[in-house]
Amino acid sequence: MTTTTNTEPAAWIGCLSCYNNGHLLGTWITAQQAADEQNELGTIIYAGRGEPAHYPNTNTPYVACVQCGGDEFDVFDTEHLPTKMGVLEFYNNAETLAELDADTLERLTVLGQWLGNHPQMNLADLISYDDENYSGQWDTFQDYAENYADDTGLLDSMPDDLRHYFDYEAFARDLAHDYYHDDATGHTWRSV
Repeated sequence: MTTTTNTEPAAWIGCLSCYNNGHLLGTWITAQQAADEQNELGTIIYAGRGEPAHYPNTNTPYVACVQCGGDEFDVFDTEHLPTKMGVLEFYNNAETLAELDADTLERLTVLGQWLGNHPQMNLADLISYDDENYSGQWDTFQDYAENYADDTGLLDSMPDDLRHYFDYEAFARDLAHDYYHDDATGHTWRSV
């Protein structure tokens, strides 16, 4: 038996009016579906969870709930999104989210959790932070610290017969103040 795991970013978008009246009416929309809908319709916030309607005396489309006719929707649940997003932000970032490979998406999700889903940290900021500060994946932070010491030539000026006295454990403890290392995944970032 083969088990597949879906890691595609998705949002459960529902009608706020129905929710406020005790009904859950909505649907899961993947980032790829949202990107496709934007490309097809040329409009944001059409997610198949309502019927397209038009504002009176205009040709401007909006989405109306099929049950109550309401036109306000929100994200009630998410899967594999690296940061909190509302409906508009989800649609605006849909193409970027759909293009992320599974490893990058996992790494950004860990980063987003570490940064606490800070409201001012949007997806572009998260990607930029990752690009500038990602230090790799390491079994332990001490492994990273030892590699850092070797790569930077920290001990190059120390005589060979004294190098084995260097306390890598203490060095790693001190260096850890400037980094975040996720023990579960091994992803490591410089903190700024």
